[in-house]
Amino acid sequence: MTIITTKKPFEEVLGAIKNAKRLTIVSCGSCAAMCQTGGTEGAKEMADKLEKEGFQITTVIVPEEVCDNRVMKQDFRKIEEDLENTDAILTLSCGLGVASITEVLSKKFPNIPVFIGTNTEFMGMTERIGRFFMRCRGCGDCLLNETGGICPITTCAKSLMNGPCGGMVDGKCEVGKYEKDCGWILIYNRLKELGRLDFFEKLRDPVDWSESGHQREVVWR
Repeated sequence: MTIITTKKPFEEVLGAIKNAKRLTIVSCGSCAAMCQTGGTEGAKEMADKLEKEGFQITTVIVPEEVCDNRVMKQDFRKIEEDLENTDAILTLSCGLGVASITEVLSKKFPNIPVFIGTNTEFMGMTERIGRFFMRCRGCGDCLLNETGGICPITTCAKSLMNGPCGGMVDGKCEVGKYEKDCGWILIYNRLKELGRLDFFEKLRDPVDWSESGHQREVVWR
């Protein structure tokens, strides 16, 4: 699984960091590196662009997991002197990376703002470099045991819970001009292969998004 990110327009990044002159770049070495938005190469590309615009790059680090507070605590300890001379941090990671950096920094450097140079798109299944598919939304109520391993939330354009809508034609979805497969037809065919069409006939309540939308956490007791 990869958290898929894309590059923000450079002008948008410049607008966000316009009041900073000295920058630290934190570039994700895992998911963003896979998406070619971060990693060592992404950090170098961004640093070169920013230096041409007159910014001073204080330091660049490429943690393996920017979203892991433990990793960021260790890495920030190593560059404390650089952080003392930094106006802002620019991160090339998903939104989780920004959250982690902000939380860790708040303990000792609460006045350093954190900006992001990417857009977080979705959790993706990887086919090859540069080709990713959203297959999980992290809704917290997984139905894959009843849908043949195919998620209706992400494969149905309308996230329907009880079969295809009237906009399906010849197994194709009306959303996107009938170019993509209908998610529920995929589910039906898979359940048929498994001999479990009884699951297809099951009536499900609409998704209660209030239970999966905000301030969620998982704590192991």
